[in-house]
Amino acid sequence: MTRASKRPTRRYARTPSRRIPGNRLRPNYLLLFCIFTLATLTGLGISYVVTNPRLNIKSVDIEGVRLADAKAVESAASRAIGRNIILARTAPIIDQVSRLSEVRLVKMGRRFPNRMWLRVWERKPEAVFATARGFFFVQSDGLVFHKVTAPPRDVAVIELAANERFTPGRTVCSSSARCALELLGIARAKAIKLGKISIDHQGDICLNMGSDFCVKLGAPDDIAHKMSLLRNALARRPSMVREGGYINLSVPSNPAWRPKAAAPAS
Repeated sequence: MTRASKRPTRRYARTPSRRIPGNRLRPNYLLLFCIFTLATLTGLGISYVVTNPRLNIKSVDIEGVRLADAKAVESAASRAIGRNIILARTAPIIDQVSRLSEVRLVKMGRRFPNRMWLRVWERKPEAVFATARGFFFVQSDGLVFHKVTAPPRDVAVIELAANERFTPGRTVCSSSARCALELLGIARAKAIKLGKISIDHQGDICLNMGSDFCVKLGAPDDIAHKMSLLRNALARRPSMVREGGYINLSVPSNPAWRPKAAAPAS
């Protein structure tokens, strides 16, 4: 036997392990009370706002309506009357008013405690189409948006030989109408004020600049060049509109103008 095997073994008594109790979370009664109180006050506040009759909408202030149907705008705005000013939805009313052809932009807001406002921005006419059915306002993009009984003085009139039918809310599609609007845009870019644009059955164009002065452009081709010739002629002789009877630019290489006939001596 080896020496190591003769060594006596010692046994140690096991001491029982002591369990350490875990920390218990104590409820924060003050925090719970504050949360409960805040939730209660919030609920009471929401209930007061929703049910308070003082916050019901009594009127809607409407501004900016001149061409559009005022009754249609009032009918759309009246949908908000009687509803809570906080819960009232403005999107359906704005959408309904925006469908009117005369309306370009609509905004709506609240005036506490019980009023709302509705602001309308209408389209501006670039010209007026004159037809047997009446006069129609049109934008530069060709959108017809309103019918009137007589054209205003500060808006150019477009007369077309073709018997076209214009409907508010739709865009013109005829080549004559498109040509007239393009011509009007060129004239404004060159600072040439036009009173009337006439296009006959053959497509020949005639302009009226006031004082019965007529500008004959002929066929609807090379319009920009013809308008440049007109601007140069007016720059050289500003009195041409007052003194002239007409200027013929149908042949750009050979323009000609004629003065008004002198009145006979008495």
